[in-house]
Amino acid sequence: MNNRKFELIPGVENCAGEMKVAFPIEEYQNRLTRTRMLMEKEGIDLIYATAPESMNYITGYDVVWHRVNSPAAWFDTMTAGTAIHVDYDDFIHYDLPDEEGVLKLTSISRNTRLFYDTPAEMYGKSYIVTTEDENFKQLMVKNLKDEGWVRDGMTVGLEFGSYRPNYVVFSQLKEVFESVGCRVVDATHIIRKVRGIKSPLELEYIEKASLLCDVGMNAIYEALRPGITELEIVGEYTRAQSEAGSEAPAIVNMVRSGPSRAWCFHIPASRRKIMIGDPVGVDLSGVYNRYHSNQCRYFSVGEPPKEFKEKYAVNKEIISIVSSIIKPNMLVSDFLKELQKFYESENLWGKQYWIGGYELGIAYPPDWVGAYTFDIYDDIDDMETRFVPGTVTNFETGFGCIDTLMFKESDAYVLGKTTRDLMIK
Repeated sequence: MNNRKFELIPGVENCAGEMKVAFPIEEYQNRLTRTRMLMEKEGIDLIYATAPESMNYITGYDVVWHRVNSPAAWFDTMTAGTAIHVDYDDFIHYDLPDEEGVLKLTSISRNTRLFYDTPAEMYGKSYIVTTEDENFKQLMVKNLKDEGWVRDGMTVGLEFGSYRPNYVVFSQLKEVFESVGCRVVDATHIIRKVRGIKSPLELEYIEKASLLCDVGMNAIYEALRPGITELEIVGEYTRAQSEAGSEAPAIVNMVRSGPSRAWCFHIPASRRKIMIGDPVGVDLSGVYNRYHSNQCRYFSVGEPPKEFKEKYAVNKEIISIVSSIIKPNMLVSDFLKELQKFYESENLWGKQYWIGGYELGIAYPPDWVGAYTFDIYDDIDDMETRFVPGTVTNFETGFGCIDTLMFKESDAYVLGKTTRDLMIK
């Protein structure tokens, strides 16, 4: 016998692969820097980011379950998140051992703190464990205080506008920060504002997402037939988009058909069978590295009712007008005034649903809707806001068609390639 020793590396069971993030490390660093610059401008010392989109934007972290509707016993762990300090060019991420492998594979985090809520080993390792006296939130704030990132009198921003965590947990988190002398403010808009202007690589991803949306639309047309159900249509475009490389969209199953359902924009796909003459509306996004590009189009099995066909026919000219109007750095109000003038000239004004758009980019279920970029009813007199290069927004015509608009340095585009004609099968 000899004294030879063999030691296995712990923790690899949950880390089978290499780290893969969507952007160069430098781009993530610039995002952090721009966030810190805006924090300084608004007098915020620390942001504790809990929105899935914010954590992805700053760190690359990409997990499928954020415990947003967990049992009450797990409420405390909803406060897993990313701490950003105005004075430091790095962040600290707090999470559970369950996600250690995901963090290693999808995040650039160099400074991860894991707190376990069960006194047991996992993957052959021990972690800091919560107790009756110190829960996850308290351990996190205590750790930030020990690091010098939290101190009496400083201003802490939380993303109160995020659905994660829930109200109960947000209230408790706020109380914990206030218990160590911090003033807590709403900082929802900070990272949203920074990520509102896309980098060239982000724009490239959204262009790829738009092509993946076209793939889904084409699959719908090919599959459409009398007797197919709305849910089967979902299956057809999901299969086609997945094969082409699209991820799951943040809003799912927006298929509606028939005279009574076709204009119910947010009704979920059902087992209803498509009949001859039925209009079929599908609101869909292609997704590439969590970046979304949105289109809504209408189809019909055979000739639809004349009234529906005439109502939808206006979309082709609307999108053509939009394409001719938009340009980088254009005042939003100038765009909306030109648009309203066209609607009035065609006797469309007052007959429409909503006309407006919202930011598209990183999104997690249950929503891909970002901040408003424009609303024709509220922003037509806004003489400050411009479509600055890097802006990506959807555009809703008010007559059932939706497209994605992209503004670059030298040009602006309507991304969707799928026809705006009613697609009759």
